[in-house]
Amino acid sequence: MARIRKSRSLDSREARASLPARQEPYWHRIEQGLFIGYRKSAAGGRWLVRRYRSAAVPGQARYVERAIAVSDDHRKADGLEVLDFGQAQRKILSEAEDQALEASGQNYTVRDAVADYVDWLHRNRKSGDATAVMLGAYVLSSPLADKRLADLKAADFDQWLAWALKRRRRTRRKATESRSVEGNTESKAEAVERLRRRKATINRVINSVKACLNHAVSAGKPGNTDAWARLKKFRGADSARLRWLTVDEADRLQNAAPADLRALIAAGLNTGCRAGELLALRAGDFDPRSETLLIADSKSGRPRRVPLTGEGVALFERLTAGKIEDEPLFLRADGSPWYRVALVRAMRAACAVARVRPAATFHTLRHSYASHLAQGGVPLMFIADALGHSDTRMVSTHYGHLAPSHVADAIRAALPRFGKSPQTNVTDMRARK
Repeated sequence: MARIRKSRSLDSREARASLPARQEPYWHRIEQGLFIGYRKSAAGGRWLVRRYRSAAVPGQARYVERAIAVSDDHRKADGLEVLDFGQAQRKILSEAEDQALEASGQNYTVRDAVADYVDWLHRNRKSGDATAVMLGAYVLSSPLADKRLADLKAADFDQWLAWALKRRRRTRRKATESRSVEGNTESKAEAVERLRRRKATINRVINSVKACLNHAVSAGKPGNTDAWARLKKFRGADSARLRWLTVDEADRLQNAAPADLRALIAAGLNTGCRAGELLALRAGDFDPRSETLLIADSKSGRPRRVPLTGEGVALFERLTAGKIEDEPLFLRADGSPWYRVALVRAMRAACAVARVRPAATFHTLRHSYASHLAQGGVPLMFIADALGHSDTRMVSTHYGHLAPSHVADAIRAALPRFGKSPQTNVTDMRARK
């Protein structure tokens, strides 16, 4: 901190006592653009600070002026409310140093970066709410949150990754404890799958963390990008075995579901739309002439039209009958709108009644739509377009193995038989659709 600047007229109580009281403060320069002031009145004196703006805006004062404390004219200085000349000057210099650090971005923390990034997403993307929840759970509650971007090191992210991998939700811990009490033990395969899902979740968090910190650096905040550039995702964690419904399972699920959920399930199976896209539909989004459904507000931000089969057209004709264009298509039985938790619980209950195991989520309907199209020989580009993807990379990764393949056909045709199959009395009773 800069040294204290002496002033014969201000630095002692006796010197200030000889000054006449006046409205205009007595100013003393501390450093360029920064002044300490003393305003004397009959009741006593006060210390002020004046800071000149580096770039004055037209119509705006060239400086900022405010009171900071009471002077020690009639009371002993306590370092808080009552300050002597040296204490007042040190306070001004300390505040000036903090403001300079703030302006330079040196005090900018990971928490600040998350707040700015989420605000930007809310203004420019559709993923603001989901990203806010994710970063709140995995970053703002972690030791990483209050570290300054300028101080981040690769070791900080190694420690954060270990913390994130061990993190457990309270509800999950309670469920684990209840399983132990009931004597149900988790199989090795279930434990491996649970760990894979956790790593897959953390991989998505890593994507958001990097995007958040890179956004801060691109906005001019100082940060060591090498520190998080070396943060690697878990390999093989995203190669999930996708769950999709057979025709028989889909039929049982619809029969077991109540009427309000049944309509939503049928729409998901016939369109492959996300739950949020279907719940945002209005009667006017269905066009019976082109036999398409308009998804005006998709996850990608680009509207699309989903072609419907005869069954899909008949479904939406029933759903839109007697409704005005702006009327929602999907409401709960009591007339209230669906929300995420209600839909999750309703799907779980319907799967239990229909004996669909493992239980399907609503997103499983989207996987079922794409899987059956791929098996039917529909080109992956067409499936990607119907699902709202910009290219076939995601579709090829998850559904490409289901599509007819010239390579697979050639191998099956050319590979000889290597003997008889093992004898068994077991008969496969599974229905083949």
